[in-house]
Amino acid sequence: MSEEKEDPTDRDQKTDNTVLIVLISIGLLAVGVFGLQWLMATKPDAKKAAPETWTPSVKVISLMAKDHTPVIRAEGEVEAATKTMLISEVAGAVVYISPLLEKGERIAKGEVILRVDDADYKTKLTSMKSTLADAELVLAQEEARAVQSARDWQKLGRGGSATDLVLRKPQIKSAQARIEAAQAAVEKAQRDMAKTIITAPYTCVVDRKFIDDGAYVTMMSQVAEVSSVDEHEIRLPLNLNEVGFLDEELGIGSEVLLEATIGGKFYQWKGTAVRFEGGVDSSTFSMVMVVSVTLAKANGNPELVGRENFQLPPVGMFVKAKVPGLPMGKVFTIPREALRDGGAVWVLAENEVLEIIDVEVTRSARDQVIIKASGEQKLVSGDRIIVSPIAIPASGMKLELEKSEKHRPGENLK
Repeated sequence: MSEEKEDPTDRDQKTDNTVLIVLISIGLLAVGVFGLQWLMATKPDAKKAAPETWTPSVKVISLMAKDHTPVIRAEGEVEAATKTMLISEVAGAVVYISPLLEKGERIAKGEVILRVDDADYKTKLTSMKSTLADAELVLAQEEARAVQSARDWQKLGRGGSATDLVLRKPQIKSAQARIEAAQAAVEKAQRDMAKTIITAPYTCVVDRKFIDDGAYVTMMSQVAEVSSVDEHEIRLPLNLNEVGFLDEELGIGSEVLLEATIGGKFYQWKGTAVRFEGGVDSSTFSMVMVVSVTLAKANGNPELVGRENFQLPPVGMFVKAKVPGLPMGKVFTIPREALRDGGAVWVLAENEVLEIIDVEVTRSARDQVIIKASGEQKLVSGDRIIVSPIAIPASGMKLELEKSEKHRPGENLK
């Protein structure tokens, strides 16, 4: 095969192109260097300025120590203080039922609720009285015979003392025992007669009715279930922490304020803490306080009656309660948002810098925190407590009051 020879004309053309590229590159480099020198020569002089600082603005309240009595808040269901199951202690046909023996009806104390046919009990009472009369006759006869026997013994002149049998003492004792048994039988017959009439044991309201007209009752038959209307009870579960704020008697005897809204109207009643039920509920760590509210205590006028006026909180309703605690003396009360993580508060010191102070919370409520104004607390009355947030708080950082805060004194939390 023969090799192809390069054309001399093509070699010269490539050489010229290479030279041209090198020349263009050198020219661009020279222009860039000249332009950079020109820019550096004509650059403006930069003005030096101090860095701008920013001071966070905050809201504060003025701290003030005040006497404080804690109020423990709780809720509970209203129940009747007394519930009674009325039963029949005798058997017989029912001859009368009060028209008030219906669920929800109010019955006054002593009012007749039900009557049982007493014909058989009258007959039995008459029979027992006859038996008693016979026993009394026998006793009289035996006593007369005893007197006659004593006379006969003396007339016979046998000497010595007559025996008890001669004087008929065993017969007299037997006759006396029969009289006592007959008297007891009469009293029982009289009690059975009285039990044919069932009356209201106290002023009550009917909760349930178990009998109707024409019924026949046996002994221990249920007639109705009733509950008191002049006294109600509310069971309030109190957290153990809250119980610690009660007095030495655990609040027993103290006045408790009860509140509820019925039909858009606000009601208040006054009750009395009467006892605690059992021990501690391990599931909720609470104790149950029982509050009694009576008609006289609730509204101060025991003559007022009528469920429509709600002199007492209605049974089955949940009410809110305020239980007074033991006075705590001087305390600081701050809003909950003023307590920071870790149990500290932020104070705006006199030189307008942030001071972080650890505090010991005595009591914490839903919207406020209570701190004792004595002991090792570093807070004093007049301290300005910061209630607004700070992004990155640091002790000693410079702060300023918001403009709206500069023209008015700090607030005092009630």
